[in-house]
Amino acid sequence: MPITNAQIQAAEAIQDAAAHDPSLQVRLVAGPGTGKSRTIEERVRWLLAQHVPAAAIAVVSFTRASSNELRSRIRAYCDTNNQAGANYVRVSTLHSLALSLLSAAGLLQYPAPPLVLDDWELENVFDAEFGHLQDIGKRRREAIRREHEAFWNTGLWDPSNYIPPNPPITDAERASFTAFHGPRTQTYSCVLPGEIVRQCLQHIQAGTLDPVALSHLQHLIVDEYQDLNPIDLQFVDEMIARGVTTFVAGDDDQSIYSFRHGSPAGIQLFTEKYPSAGSRTLSECFRCTP
Repeated sequence: MPITNAQIQAAEAIQDAAAHDPSLQVRLVAGPGTGKSRTIEERVRWLLAQHVPAAAIAVVSFTRASSNELRSRIRAYCDTNNQAGANYVRVSTLHSLALSLLSAAGLLQYPAPPLVLDDWELENVFDAEFGHLQDIGKRRREAIRREHEAFWNTGLWDPSNYIPPNPPITDAERASFTAFHGPRTQTYSCVLPGEIVRQCLQHIQAGTLDPVALSHLQHLIVDEYQDLNPIDLQFVDEMIARGVTTFVAGDDDQSIYSFRHGSPAGIQLFTEKYPSAGSRTLSECFRCTP
């Protein structure tokens, strides 16, 4: 049987109730096809309708592709609902948000505004040059970089979900990576994905960067929360500690980026960490009628 209009309206009522939750922290648990993106779109529209300045709203998703898609959807949704201001809402990755904060604080020492390397650039430019200069094969040079990324993402050199290569990375290999990383990222004005959030977090915790004063952020919406790693989660916690109203959304039963130390524990334990948080669930899947 086809999905009925009554079913759609009932599901959208639940989505809207989640989007309009006034709690200072809100957790939305939503599996595939249950309307998570629409709920985020409605959240943005509702905030704008409540006269929250567009520049005070930040929406982050895990990858460039997902953040680009979400930006387009938010703008189209607000246009359809005659809500102005969506074009001025920041929709980006968490890496990009951290990078902009470091830049605003004058803490980026690069010859030009740096860009975050994507997977292709990591493999075919950064790793390739590192391997060529050090005479290291493809698999080994990737393993050396990934060990550093594990540390940047978790704060630990040997996190529980990290599988070290055989043989283990040596002190000499770590030193060679560090010696290459600093000058090369300066030359290309680039940063690696894992390092930038950690740098920003360190400055926030040290008191040398005030993210709210710099960005005037009032509302943070985090998509795909189950894919955040421990350092990403600490970054969000710092925003919450500074009074930013935070809406997190994701699937508590999967994390496709576990290889980058993402874990559904972040969304699973969110209401334990923040007991007063609103907790909402979308359970009706519309990807197939059965």
